Amino acid sequence: MDLATIIGLVLAWGAVVFSMFHASEGHLEAYVKPPEMFLVFGGALGATMLSMPLHTITGAVNYLKKWVLNKEAHIEHLIKEMVNYAETARRDGVLALESVAREAPDPFLRRGLQLTIDGTDPEIIERIMRIEIDSMTERHKHGKHFFGTMAKFGPGFGLMATLIAQVAMFRDLGGDASAIGNALAIALTGTLYGCMLQNLVAGPVAEKLAMKSHEEIFAKEIILQGVLSIQAGNNPRVVEMQLLSFLSSRQQTAMPKAA
Repeated sequence: MDLATIIGLVLAWGAVVFSMFHASEGHLEAYVKPPEMFLVFGGALGATMLSMPLHTITGAVNYLKKWVLNKEAHIEHLIKEMVNYAETARRDGVLALESVAREAPDPFLRRGLQLTIDGTDPEIIERIMRIEIDSMTERHKHGKHFFGTMAKFGPGFGLMATLIAQVAMFRDLGGDASAIGNALAIALTGTLYGCMLQNLVAGPVAEKLAMKSHEEIFAKEIILQGVLSIQAGNNPRVVEMQLLSFLSSRQQTAMPKAA
């Protein structure tokens, strides 16, 4: 889990719990209503399952794992690796990359280098690697869609929980005022749970999965362009300048310092 996720969880949940503690004068149990909690979280999950195929639902654990075990894409390191491969190919020939290709940590990079070693036409290399990028993009959409759908249904089920509790409250309007107040508090927790599901659980997960997907696609594009440049026999300096174009001016300036 990256530092931003840890800080975000602590800050967001800490702010909410502190506010609850302060508002209730330490009686946090006032916000724990299992029936409403089940209706909002269970109902939103059930509606999400109704709206998508089974293979997307069964992959939810993997999506969460990808969110929790968030691995940062080191673009600068990747560019240096591609330039090193270009230098090896320029100095010793493309066949010299065969041992390097087997040790490359990224399967996508290994396939690209292997296609280059096999002398595959650049159009075919680009087509094969582009298909893999498009397929990966499509798979990533399922994860974002799953949690995005839960975030969308959360407030609706929160309102539903509130309305259900209010109907029960109106049946007892002739009773004790304190009982009515307690029933109204229970009703409002439904709306609270819906907001929490959208803004503290499913929503942030969906947004981070989308961001990670864009970063991974970006890294794959760098690999693709690097492989095509190596296959074309370009000078390593040209390969480096081409790949540096993916970075901002600040990142390009910082790269020699990092080296």
